[in-house]
Amino acid sequence: MLKRTAVAAAPRAPTRDLILDEAERLIAARGVHGFTLKDIAEPLGFQVPAIYKHYKSRDDVLIALSRRFIELLSQQFKYSPESLSHPAKTLRQVVEAFARFHIEHPAYVRLSLIDFATPQGGMEYIRLAAGGPFRSNLTTGPLAPMHRRLRTLLAAGETAGEFRSTSELDFYRLIKSVLLVRLVFPDDLLVSEPSPAVIRAIEESLWDSALRYIAVRLPTT
Repeated sequence: MLKRTAVAAAPRAPTRDLILDEAERLIAARGVHGFTLKDIAEPLGFQVPAIYKHYKSRDDVLIALSRRFIELLSQQFKYSPESLSHPAKTLRQVVEAFARFHIEHPAYVRLSLIDFATPQGGMEYIRLAAGGPFRSNLTTGPLAPMHRRLRTLLAAGETAGEFRSTSELDFYRLIKSVLLVRLVFPDDLLVSEPSPAVIRAIEESLWDSALRYIAVRLPTT
């Protein structure tokens, strides 16, 4: 007879992370201003004062959550050096990954929309997390390497004769704005998990917009 062995329970995440996880869930469902610290505390099984042991205020939670998202965003547009020999294929891969990142993090989409509604990206949450107003993100702070990778990829495509000359800022403006609007208008796709078919449609739609903007000539079908 086989001896039954105990299965160790998965370790519980640190309380700080659990608070952020719950805040992220609430933002995705209700919006940035649609919840209180009590709403965070109750599902976790503790009282609001327990949150103050880790975060000074609701805004402090939102800033910490924004830092988490900025760290994830900073990893976008990654590719291997050899991929630069196939710029169009590589650009499609990173653009579609960019779409998936936003679909997988609906709370970040909502935070971004609020940030864009504030002059110079002045909402403290994103600004403090990213290291400053929008333009400073291009050259300093955690998002600067992401923009440099995109700039290098676009330049490789221009050198290969596949892309027209454009700045990474203009290209980023295009795909970011198209994607944010696509996810919330006319239907809000963030309130429930999109099906694989919907996700694929969003990826293809974003790439189609990017290709029409960047390509020297559109591929024939």
